[in-house]
Amino acid sequence: FRPRCNLIAALFFFNLAHIETHTHIYGPGTRFAIWLQGCSLGCKGCWNTQMWPHKEKTFVHREKLYQQILGTPEINGVTFLGGEPLEQADNTLWLINMIKDNTNLTNVVYTGFEQRELELKGYWSTLYKNSDLIISGRYQQSLRNTYLRLRGSTNQKLIYPQGSRLNEESDGGNEMEIIIDELGSMTTLGYPEINVI
Repeated sequence: FRPRCNLIAALFFFNLAHIETHTHIYGPGTRFAIWLQGCSLGCKGCWNTQMWPHKEKTFVHREKLYQQILGTPEINGVTFLGGEPLEQADNTLWLINMIKDNTNLTNVVYTGFEQRELELKGYWSTLYKNSDLIISGRYQQSLRNTYLRLRGSTNQKLIYPQGSRLNEESDGGNEMEIIIDELGSMTTLGYPEINVI
């Protein structure tokens, strides 16, 4: 049995949980951040549990999302989060490759999978070739460290692939970001103590 949204995703549609077009805490510079809906890993203490179900959320054709990224001014890169981006691997890897080959934007990918798991799934070589930073490993609540900037727990690895266009930076200094839109709606991003995006 495969959830219906995975079947649709396989037909070139992303199932998206959330997008922030200009955020500053999920990698260097100003980033276009994409949260994908669906995660089967179920890490204890995860603060994005609303993104676990493989339910229909917001479907966007991958070419349309790519064009939206290209049309977004003043960004330095794209960050993929979730949910679990590699549970929509075909579209995620396609978009990462398009960004790497056709733009000056950098790719940062969060995944709960370890390198060995990604190798077994056949995703690692494409992910490694086209990413500038891979943050891998399941969140472990017992190893939570609130002083980390890019990770939630100390077991998670920061992998800068050979040829990365990013300089390795300090992982210290946890950050949160509050975004207030033109209608006064507020979104909180980062690694908080409560369940928010």
